[in-house]
Amino acid sequence: MPNKDKILENYREPDVIIEYIFIERAEKQIKPINDDQGYQMGYFNVFFSGTFKNDNFLSFKTQLIDELNYSVKTYDHFKSEIVDLNCYKLGLLDNNRNFSEFKVMKEAFFKDLINSLRNLTIVGINFTIEKFMSHDIFNRWFENYTNRRLKVNYKSKHEGVRFLLLLKSFCERFSKFFCF
Repeated sequence: MPNKDKILENYREPDVIIEYIFIERAEKQIKPINDDQGYQMGYFNVFFSGTFKNDNFLSFKTQLIDELNYSVKTYDHFKSEIVDLNCYKLGLLDNNRNFSEFKVMKEAFFKDLINSLRNLTIVGINFTIEKFMSHDIFNRWFENYTNRRLKVNYKSKHEGVRFLLLLKSFCERFSKFFCF
């Protein structure tokens, strides 16, 4: 087992945390989530500064594919053998549950993802997100895991990101004392 102190010594807070929900594709959507669709909630850390950077489109796409391929090969609730991003569409979700859809993963998508509230949905191309938005799985993800942020103006992007990460950390630590 790796030395926990050594790991913590090298740990660095990410500049951006991208929260996502991944719904395995199905040929036809009959209900908000079909019986033949698995799902996963997770996050990706993005670093803009320091010795390690993964703030470009290609590294994010590689990280995303690696993560999802590992998931579908490892966990029983997925039926797929491999993830092909051409079979999925991507969506960005804001605080008001407005959904911006992207059919292809391009640089413009990644730029919008980083500049948005960083909530990402990955669903099959035949999947209708509107049906899913009233489902318990979606509501649990949206309420408990997404990056719902205050809108504040900052002098620099990094200053704003740092404040929001601190705010998120504070809220997570003290949420049992407050009702949001």
